[in-house]
Amino acid sequence: MVNTLVNILVLITLISIIMIVVFLLLAVFHFIKLDRIKALKMLKFTAIPIIFMILCMLAYWDISPEYEVNKANVANTSEKEPVAKVETEDVTWQDNVKEIASLNSPPTEKFDTIVAYAKKYPATKAEIKEFEDYIIAEYKNKKYLADVQNDEYMLGNIFKSTVVNRYYGEEETPINDFVFGFYQNSNYTFKGLESTNSNAIKYNERQMDNALVAIEN
Repeated sequence: MVNTLVNILVLITLISIIMIVVFLLLAVFHFIKLDRIKALKMLKFTAIPIIFMILCMLAYWDISPEYEVNKANVANTSEKEPVAKVETEDVTWQDNVKEIASLNSPPTEKFDTIVAYAKKYPATKAEIKEFEDYIIAEYKNKKYLADVQNDEYMLGNIFKSTVVNRYYGEEETPINDFVFGFYQNSNYTFKGLESTNSNAIKYNERQMDNALVAIEN
């Protein structure tokens, strides 16, 4: 309602200004033609739009505080609306693995994506231990290369082994060596660089067996 009233006052003010200009121009025109009577009439007519303009300005000043408050409320409302619409949702590493696995991309791109994510993943010590136990168990039951076409499973293994290796860094320990072998074999077979029975895979597994003995002793 206030906005509408302000718009009407502005419109009347603009019309009044136009009328003032027109009457003044007519007055000047009649003065030039030495018709002082008509010129004075035009000047008198000029007083009418001037009065309207003054009244509109007074009315605007009277309602302007309310108008400014209304604008402020609208601005505050528009600023707060997006905040109300924001939804927080915890995305787990499992969700990311599943999403990457579902991409219509070649294995190499999926591998690069999951490794990049794993290198930034803020793993807890509990997760590191969980991943280590899982990797050892998957290797022992010979499941880790049983289905290299299963993108979600293979990417999950690559993710876990990358996280563990990043945690230990360059530290030469049996668990780090074992997990690195697990990572290499998962990497090569997932990308199709090696078959599951290749000499390179078997060599890595022999090294992993040695590391596993050291871990369990």
